[in-house]
Amino acid sequence: MSEIKFIYFDLGNVILNFTHQRMVDNVAEVASTDASVVQRHLFDSNLENRYETGELNSQQFHEEFCKTANTTCDKDAFLEACGDIFWLNGEIVPVISQLWTANMPLGILSNTCEAHLDAAKQNFHLLDYFFDTVITSYQCKSMKPDSKIYADAIKAAGVDAQNIFFTDDKAENVEAAVKAGIDAVVFESAGQLMRELREREVTIG
Repeated sequence: MSEIKFIYFDLGNVILNFTHQRMVDNVAEVASTDASVVQRHLFDSNLENRYETGELNSQQFHEEFCKTANTTCDKDAFLEACGDIFWLNGEIVPVISQLWTANMPLGILSNTCEAHLDAAKQNFHLLDYFFDTVITSYQCKSMKPDSKIYADAIKAAGVDAQNIFFTDDKAENVEAAVKAGIDAVVFESAGQLMRELREREVTIG
């Protein structure tokens, strides 16, 4: 087993828990419309995916939603409503902190959009504190499990793929990482992750 020199964490449901239902309800409130309308025009229409892959920027995302949902709302309030979907997964914080204390380079590898990342960084300062490298789908214009985002992550880490460890809550994303040469496991719990790291002889501070 190769020495681990860099660790990537998925953001959603690993570092931060989230629910898109909160986004739906928030947007319904600021747009003065029904949640069913928001669900249809953000998610069922694939608009959110287009935003997460960088096909649309934040301005275009807001304009497209207002046009298709036949509503109007302030752009900043809309983006804030979209971003407010997270709460901290407290059990993972000691793992991250101990790895950082042991001088392990840490990164985030996430399918996410600008509004979500901005809100997460604003509300959870550990993201800027512990993670120097952040690879997102909207910036790469590629979503896990597509191969390009993993290639970008490997390049940004500055080490060989075999020396990178990655954990994600979705099996298909882990399988794609392994295919790219990365050592990856499905995230189940902080305890399970610690066991996986110890098996790889990762130093934990």
